[in-house]
Formats: sequence, C-alpha cells, structure tokens
Amino acid sequence: MSVYFSVDHLANMAPLEVHRMYKLRVDIFVHEQHCSYSEIDDLDASPDTFHIRALRNDSGVRQLLGTARLFPTTIEGEEVVQIGRVCLTPSERGTGLSVELMEQTLRLAREQAPGRDVVLNAQIPLVPFYQGLGFEPAGEIFDEEGVDHQPMRRQS
Repeated sequence: MSVYFSVDHLANMAPLEVHRMYKLRVDIFVHEQHCSYSEIDDLDASPDTFHIRALRNDSGVRQLLGTARLFPTTIEGEEVVQIGRVCLTPSERGTGLSVELMEQTLRLAREQAPGRDVVLNAQIPLVPFYQGLGFEPAGEIFDEEGVDHQPMRRQS
C-alpha cells in the first residue's frame, strides 16, 4: 500500500485526525522518550503552522505513519521557517519514510517561504540524519527536558 502526504492547518483538520496526530506525538515524545515537556502547545493552532502527515490507506482506514510541523519564526532578527515535532511510528522507522517526510516538509518550506533558511533543533543522535538532508549545526547544544538538542540550519 502506498504512502501519501497531507498538509493542513490544525483548524482545517478533522477532530479524529487531530487526535491521531497528538496521540502519535505523545506516544513518541512523552512515553517512549520520557520527556515531560508540554507536547501540545499554542504553536500547533497558529494559522501560520502547517502540519505535514504521512498516511496510508489500509482497507479504507487512514493510518497515520508520521508527522512534522512547519512554521515561520525569527531568529536573531532573521525570518526563517522552523521544522519541529518530526516523528514516525516505530514500525516505519528504517524504511526510508523519515527521509520522504522530511523531503515533503522541505518542499513545503520552499513553497511557503522561498529564500528563507530552514532551522530545526535535532536530538543529538539524529544530527547525522539531518546533516544528510543538508542541515548544519548552528549553535550550542542545549538541554530540553533532559534531552540534548543541536540547533541546525539549512540555507535556502
């Protein structure tokens, strides 16, 4: 079965789709990674935030496989777009879907914010993955709720 992608603002998503997205993120970031930070935040509902979802239609049921969010922000006076909350279901890890999800997210960034750099905060074990997508370390490592992160940037 093929994977397809959906892009929406939170306000345009059906309640069940929002539930599935939040459940996946909480399952990954809060339960699996034992992070106690507030997974659901006001940035999700911003009219400028896009939610990118990787889905599969399994016998008429939409199955959420992964998600990411993209939003505009300003860093040191420069307008950029930021990627965050990237996650996949455990069964999809190692299949290449993470690269495909990121490529779709980067395509959307180019469409929505041409000429702007793209930034993200990578968990340390994922730095090589993001480097493979053209991101470079861009700042000091920081701790977020017990998880070390590396700020990264991909130039436009």
